[in-house]
Amino acid sequence: NQGHKDFQSFALPTELRYRSIASAKITIDLKTQNLSRFFLILVLSLHSMEHALIIDAGNTRIKVGVFVGNEVKSVHVFLDNELVELKKFIHDFKNAPSIIASVRSEKNTKWLYSLLPRAIRFNQQSPFPIQIDYETPLTLGIDRIANAIAVSKNKTALVIDLGTCIKFDFVQNNCFMGGSISPGIKLRFRALHEFTGKLPLIQDFNKVNVIAKNTSDALRSGVLIGIEKEICGFIDEYRLKYPELTIFMTGGDAIHFDFDRKYGIFVDENLTLKGLNNALKYVQTHLPSTN
Repeated sequence: NQGHKDFQSFALPTELRYRSIASAKITIDLKTQNLSRFFLILVLSLHSMEHALIIDAGNTRIKVGVFVGNEVKSVHVFLDNELVELKKFIHDFKNAPSIIASVRSEKNTKWLYSLLPRAIRFNQQSPFPIQIDYETPLTLGIDRIANAIAVSKNKTALVIDLGTCIKFDFVQNNCFMGGSISPGIKLRFRALHEFTGKLPLIQDFNKVNVIAKNTSDALRSGVLIGIEKEICGFIDEYRLKYPELTIFMTGGDAIHFDFDRKYGIFVDENLTLKGLNNALKYVQTHLPSTN
């Protein structure tokens, strides 16, 4: 019929049809191989993008970072009255690569370790991706080491960490060279209150004028402006010796100051976590083989 003729007029010769079928089969096989390769790459990529849990247990708070590679995905802060919430949060990452750095009491640190028995315990005896030039390395704070690791790619770098204490840490040519420690904001206010008979305890850190008109503001002026001038003096001293110095600032009390505009400081509230993440990756590649 006419329809059949129409079909015949558009149909390929037998030999060409077989060639087309063979070509289609090869195309399908190639697509299958490409898909297999794609899924293999995807699986490997997902494996390389494994989440890591980074815990920085400071004196007044516990900071937990979730990383994928070098990227900070989320950061969570837990106070001493939020340890139940911390335990629940950590439980979801119990099988993830993890590292714990703690400057808390031995009892509190052991409790943290119990939550993640497989975690790397970062301490002064851990392998580091930097050298340590310090006379008493076993007394060197692990938070200071972590900060040094975080900035070690810079030829000369200074980390200013404003927390419970104010710490200056100098790194040169991938080596921790030393630094300084002084009391932080809260320690200074507490000392003025506890070691005198009548001075009040200041709990808000509002900016004030140099010439204060009442005792509370006089304390704020002395502590806050005093710290600012102290830090500026240290920076000037370092810059005289190392003009190409790169300066980083971190710590919970960094928000009370504005140094970045004057000195071009890189302010990074997650600097310690980033250093610990780098330390985790380094330790993982330098652990003794279990085979």
